[in-house]
Amino acid sequence: MAMRITVLGTDYEGLTISVGLATLGHSVTTVDTDHHRIRQLQRGMPIEEDETLSQQLKMELREGQLKFISEPENCLGETDVVIIAGASGERRAVLKAAECLSGAIASYSTVLVTARTPVGSCRMLQDWLNDAMFTAAVNVVTFPVFFNAPRGLQGFLHPGRIVLGYEQEQPRRVMDELFANFLLNETSISHVSWEAAEMMRASKGPISAGIPGEDTFVETVEPVERVYSSIQG
Repeated sequence: MAMRITVLGTDYEGLTISVGLATLGHSVTTVDTDHHRIRQLQRGMPIEEDETLSQQLKMELREGQLKFISEPENCLGETDVVIIAGASGERRAVLKAAECLSGAIASYSTVLVTARTPVGSCRMLQDWLNDAMFTAAVNVVTFPVFFNAPRGLQGFLHPGRIVLGYEQEQPRRVMDELFANFLLNETSISHVSWEAAEMMRASKGPISAGIPGEDTFVETVEPVERVYSSIQG
C-alpha cells in the first residue's frame, strides 16, 4: 500500500531515503528551509557524488512520486509518516528539526528518526512530542541507517536486514506498510528498543539501510529498562 511520506532534510542521506521510498511507490515530499536548494532539487539538480541517485531522482520527479518544498506546514496535514534525516551529532538538532511538527494540523502517526544522534534522543523526542502536541498518539521509531556513495540507493533498495527501534506496539502496523516490499521479499527485519537501535547507529563502521555490519550482530535485545539503566548508570 502506497503511503504519504514527508522527509525533513536534503543531505545525501535524506535524498537517498526520499528517492528510495519514491522508487518503492510511496508518495514522498522532501522539505528543506533553504529555498535555493529546493529550487535546484525541483529542477533535478545533479548529485555529483552519486550519478545513479541523481538519475533516479529525476525519474521520480517526472513520475510525480517525489517533490520538494520549503514549507513543511503545506504537507503535514496529509502525511502518514514523517522522517527526520540529516540532523546529526546532538539531541537539540533533532528537536530543531521537529519544531515544525507541533505547529500544524497533522495526520501523521509516526516519526521515523534516521539521524545519527546520542543514545536517549528518541526517548527525549517522544516526551517532547507528547508535551508539545498534548497527545501520545504520535510514536517515535528509530531507523539506524548510514549510506555511502555510490551504493546508497542500492543499499536502501536491496537490504539484507532492516533494524527498527521503538517503544510501544502501535508503530508496528505503520512500519509493516512502509516496508511492505521488503517483507514480501522476506528481508529480515529486527524490532529492537530505541536505545539498542541508537547504539547501533552510533557504532563505528557503516551501517547500510539499517543493516548491521559484519562486526555488529543483533538477534536478541535486552529489555528496554535494562539497556536504559546500563546507559544511565
